[in-house]
Amino acid sequence: MDYLLLKIIHVTGLALAFMGLAGVLASASSGEMPASRRRLFRAGHGIGLLIMLASGVALGLKLGVTHPAPFWIIAKFGIWLMAGASVALAIRFSRWSGILLLFFATLVFAATWLAVYKPTLGQ
Repeated sequence: MDYLLLKIIHVTGLALAFMGLAGVLASASSGEMPASRRRLFRAGHGIGLLIMLASGVALGLKLGVTHPAPFWIIAKFGIWLMAGASVALAIRFSRWSGILLLFFATLVFAATWLAVYKPTLGQ
């Protein structure tokens, strides 16, 4: 698959995951949303995470990444794990939705910065 198409798929997964995350936060904050809609947002978040993981691995292979993985890929995987766990934060701490939205935006910023600059440790 073409590298640019993989990047587009990766960013689409990012958008889907964080739209789902924002929907989970909104539904937890309002408390009035039907269960089917809450499941829809959670599913969107999970599907977006899976799309990001699959396309991220494919992008790494296109770049010729070998073992051991560079720092920026390990850091992006850590951010992916935090994004996955953030659904629990959104449900449990919805009363602090402003702070959580800032945290979610910080995750996106950090992942984007790592993808653009690809920093290494010790060089």
